[in-house]
Amino acid sequence: MKMDVAGRDDRDLSHLTKRATERFTRYVEREPRLQVTSLTFDGPPLTPRENGYQALDFVQLGIQEKTERRLAFLLIVTEVEIAAPSLSYLLGLPSQLTNVAILSTRRLADLGSAQTTDRELMAERLGSLMLHCFGRLLNLPYAAEPSSFLARIEVPADLDKMRQFTDEQYNLMASRLPEEANDRYSSGSHLLFFLRQTIGNVPRIVRGALRANPLRLATRLPRMIATALSAIVLLIFGAETWDFAASVAPTQLTVFVVSSFLAGTFVLYRAFSFRLVATRRGDISESAVVTAGATALALVLTLLCLFVFFGLLMYGVVLFVFPDPLMSTWTSARDGATVDAHVRLVIFLAAVGILSGSLGGSADSRSVVRNVLFAGDET
Repeated sequence: MKMDVAGRDDRDLSHLTKRATERFTRYVEREPRLQVTSLTFDGPPLTPRENGYQALDFVQLGIQEKTERRLAFLLIVTEVEIAAPSLSYLLGLPSQLTNVAILSTRRLADLGSAQTTDRELMAERLGSLMLHCFGRLLNLPYAAEPSSFLARIEVPADLDKMRQFTDEQYNLMASRLPEEANDRYSSGSHLLFFLRQTIGNVPRIVRGALRANPLRLATRLPRMIATALSAIVLLIFGAETWDFAASVAPTQLTVFVVSSFLAGTFVLYRAFSFRLVATRRGDISESAVVTAGATALALVLTLLCLFVFFGLLMYGVVLFVFPDPLMSTWTSARDGATVDAHVRLVIFLAAVGILSGSLGGSADSRSVVRNVLFAGDET
């Protein structure tokens, strides 16, 4: 998909995209087991935000177009600078979870240099970048050889060295492409379709959630951690909290913990996930279900990491801050100085941290969290 951003009609971009697509198709179809159909079309206009054009804004549009046109993969090519969360500039950003990649021609050559007017060079570089991103969408690993299309790209000139896929890489593409490209669409009940595709794609959902790195995602939620710790600190110094923890039944505590996780996941999912879009006919796609499932699972695992962190932190406070005579006399119903009472206390406080922190976590930077969830593979 070619995107002339902000309503501009850039004919150079059309020519460049056409030549690069021809190069892309030529290299992919060198493998007899691979057959692709490449379509080039214009996307909707996009206006910049306060910090410029965000890659994940393109991804959201890409999901909508991919769903409506029933495409297996979508490479979006634009001529504008795309803001990168951790790099000075961005050439491409493949979102493996959504099967959408964003590519910018802005930095394919140094601005003002003679290379920018060399159409053949620019088309070859864009074609190599498209092949690189396509390989990453198929979850192919990086290659050490500079001549491979899956080599790491440090500067645009590295694209000039890329000339081939190895036999092993072609074999991986041939084995993974049918699974990745087989995207079913609902034809009846959306709920049954959602449940059926969720169960049938558990391995893909788990891979997508683990790829998002829940531990890294937890570090991108400072407001959530601050809100959770504020609530926990207030509760741990209250006698009623200790009394409740010493007396609560295991079943009641389990219900509270599970409810906290469900509520926290729902709040964070609403804040950070992409919309589960449907076609104009109302059909939803299998890839959309996998994306939603992996997002929810990644958030659950993130909450689990924070739950363990809050629990260990509070257990340390209980052991090293509160004196034993106070713990045994502060509670009115049972002895609060036992190990069993301590465990129930820290579980309760950690669950409160998850529940209250999710409200503060929804105010964290949407673009930063989404980047970790959907597009951590920056090029």
